[in-house]
Amino acid sequence: MDTGIVVALDAMGVIYQPGADVDELVIPFVRERGCSMADADIIALYNDASRGLMSSRELWERLEVAGDPDLLDRDVAARYALTEGLHDFLGWCDDARISVACISNDISEWAALRARHFGLAGAVPLWTISGDVGHRKPDGRIYDAFLRTMPPSVTCVFVDDRVENVAAAVSKGMHGVLFGPNSDCAPSGIASAAGFSSLTDLVAEVKAAEGA
Repeated sequence: MDTGIVVALDAMGVIYQPGADVDELVIPFVRERGCSMADADIIALYNDASRGLMSSRELWERLEVAGDPDLLDRDVAARYALTEGLHDFLGWCDDARISVACISNDISEWAALRARHFGLAGAVPLWTISGDVGHRKPDGRIYDAFLRTMPPSVTCVFVDDRVENVAAAVSKGMHGVLFGPNSDCAPSGIASAAGFSSLTDLVAEVKAAEGA
């Protein structure tokens, strides 16, 4: 840890797009491959996999999607895109000696593949993934799992596009930032950033206030 500050980014909606990835990406992907289940059933199976209750291989089987599971994993991971401005923000954090992490609701195998596909493993060295720890945001236990990896003196800034996830992080003593197009709806006590440029300004303010 280079400074007393770590910025923990959500994955879908902050690092990657789309934010509503299950509805906008996963369901269309499995539909293309012959899955005829109701949307609600697909979402329930995905949520179970993202709690670590089944592997991605088992998920494909339960969804009745045929094909090599490893290739399916790679294909779905490649459908995401990086959020505009991410690389500039990561470069600024590196120059400012601010560490970056991720706290995400995600399937373990997909999270690792996506990070490798987009070359993020070095720039974002710590990933706290719901599929690994067994709890999904806004369950407080996923934040506890993340905080156990941090020295007690570190100031944590958590960035997410869903207000309930940010509020849960704030309840754990983290600085909260609501990110993205709905950031103007941030309630009292939660900062807002429409994009990475404004997030950079916010993190710089925290850094200055901490004397880091």
